Amino acid sequence: MLDRSGYSKDTGSVQSTSASQKHVQELHLALTQGRWQHQKWGYPFQEAPPGAHLWAWFNDDVSSVDSAWKDLTHSLSGQLCASLNFIDDTVTVSPKRSFRPQGWVRSHNESLLRYAALPRESVCTENLTPWKKFLPCGSKVGLATLLHALQLFTANYMSIALDLKTVCENEECKDAILELQMSVSLVFDTVVSQNGYQSWSLSKLFGSGLITTCPLASMSAIYVETSNNGSVGAFKLAPEPIQFVSTGAGTTKRTFALYDVKHHVRAGRFNLAANYEKPHIYWIVPEPALYASRYIQGYGLERGGIVNRIHNNDPKKAIRVVFLDIVPWFLRVYVHTLKVSSEGKLITPEHVYYKPGRDREQSHHLELTLVLPPASETVLSYDFERAFLKWTEYPPDANHGFYVGSAVLSASLSAPVANYSGDISLCPTLRHCITGGTASAPFGHEGNLKPHWFVRIYTETLLVSLPTPDFSMPYNVICLACTVVALAFGPIHNMATNMLTPVEIKKEGGLLSKLKSRARAIFGRKSQTGGSGDTEISTEEKKDQ
Repeated sequence: MLDRSGYSKDTGSVQSTSASQKHVQELHLALTQGRWQHQKWGYPFQEAPPGAHLWAWFNDDVSSVDSAWKDLTHSLSGQLCASLNFIDDTVTVSPKRSFRPQGWVRSHNESLLRYAALPRESVCTENLTPWKKFLPCGSKVGLATLLHALQLFTANYMSIALDLKTVCENEECKDAILELQMSVSLVFDTVVSQNGYQSWSLSKLFGSGLITTCPLASMSAIYVETSNNGSVGAFKLAPEPIQFVSTGAGTTKRTFALYDVKHHVRAGRFNLAANYEKPHIYWIVPEPALYASRYIQGYGLERGGIVNRIHNNDPKKAIRVVFLDIVPWFLRVYVHTLKVSSEGKLITPEHVYYKPGRDREQSHHLELTLVLPPASETVLSYDFERAFLKWTEYPPDANHGFYVGSAVLSASLSAPVANYSGDISLCPTLRHCITGGTASAPFGHEGNLKPHWFVRIYTETLLVSLPTPDFSMPYNVICLACTVVALAFGPIHNMATNMLTPVEIKKEGGLLSKLKSRARAIFGRKSQTGGSGDTEISTEEKKDQ
């Protein structure tokens, strides 16, 4: 749902905070739980890495971009209850070719761009609740009533995004308007929850159906893809769709059933459902034209390496991509070990930009432009050395490891591919992405190719173990020292405070003397007992007299 005329009070605060006070022309923010699996799910409408990521373009008249960037992160951190205030110079870079403006901006100078990611950030209801307040009608009416935290956070993948940019109001672009676009991306595994069936409904996925619509929305619609209906598993939609829309042709043709929510809620509660007749059958999913993955190599806690594998599945055409990698400062990259190869042959990048990191000041910034051969796997690798941290720089769970953010792969596909719907942040409406399937944002510098099927792919985040001291040793030393002091305190205190008096030691006699003393003690006790009895008798006699 996209509306440009009515904004909530919280939305207005975002606009005023970012656009006027922070000199922001365009910003893109996403909070994500899980990782999008391109090999199984194709390309998403809104691509985002695990955790939190933010990038923004600033006006050219700003006095200090770094100061404005810091103010922006702190403002968004408070409004979304996220840890964006931890974004500092150590995780911030200015990409040269990977991120271009998606709206109208005054200047394309890369020095006005800032990008940062927090792969460790966790997404919870504290982020979802303020995010829903930005909606024009809030969370009580319309499609927003489906956003229940209990259902959303049980999904295999969940991402909430906020995109604010300036767009032209007409083709002549004489007037510009500010556009706020909000999106939610979810992936549910209905086969597991429905005992082998892929059947689903709004009430099963979100906990309720639709009763109302947002009165400020010019259009409220639901699209259901029916391209594979009948080929693998047949299903029936209830209620029946009134309209179908199609995009692409041949093997890339896709068909969608269109539901007008405003029309259906007039008849009562709208609960869209898809019922499958047979249990779900898993089949081979065609791989996307372009995807990437990476992992850590090496052993021990001194040196290691990062390996990135980029796959081009197009059998005939090469693909030009821009690869961006931001490596934390505590992994000291050896640039001379950088190697790019495909099928055993070395590849020379068209463009290489590297800005070395500085300890506790900035990350390593690596950006390359590559041409991937057709039907190939390109391997990009480099080695690093682990740095030693101060004991105050370790997190509470130091042995868990340290996260390295996702690498970013940007490319322009020259031909339509399957499982591609277009980036929703590049489309004016969801319908335009589905029916048009194109993106029109500039790619690279001026004069470079402008994409028609633009994709931006984020790889996995990495978990790296660093040399970690034994934080339990101080605890053990304290316990041992306290135990020793406690045990030694009593005897030392007695020796220091009590008065010592000499005691004469009597010499012990032989066996005969011991027997005499023992007998004397026994007979002496008996004589004392008899004497006391006579005294009692004499006393009684005196009383009788």
